[in-house]
Amino acid sequence: MHMRDAPARSEGAIINFRKLVALDIVFHGPVFIIGEFALAVVGASALGLFSIFFFLSHGMYPIFVGCYLLGMALNYVPLLIYAIAIGKRKSAREEVAFEVEHKGRYVRRYTLQSLLLLVPLLVFFLGLYQEARSRRKG
Repeated sequence: MHMRDAPARSEGAIINFRKLVALDIVFHGPVFIIGEFALAVVGASALGLFSIFFFLSHGMYPIFVGCYLLGMALNYVPLLIYAIAIGKRKSAREEVAFEVEHKGRYVRRYTLQSLLLLVPLLVFFLGLYQEARSRRKG
């Protein structure tokens, strides 16, 4: 296996969320990223619950929006956990050294695939799957 093929083969076709978080930390700093993810969890949860409970009598649209926001909040839970763990270990640069060294291809890939965050619950369940898979391997 060539060194240039390592990330592509180890990650498969789906984004590695831990690496996405590590890249964010490398480029923006741990305090900003942890704050952003915490705000996303708390803010989206609050807005989702507000939409569901205070506009319940206004039909299905507010319930749909509320459920979407709650799904988005859950997407950020594994990202927040990764950000806290990476921030404590100060291992962000180490975890994405290859991607940072080959910025163009891999950073662009992670930027485009980060749009998956907009799909409610996808990141949450893929994050659980990836974590379970990595624990089985190592």
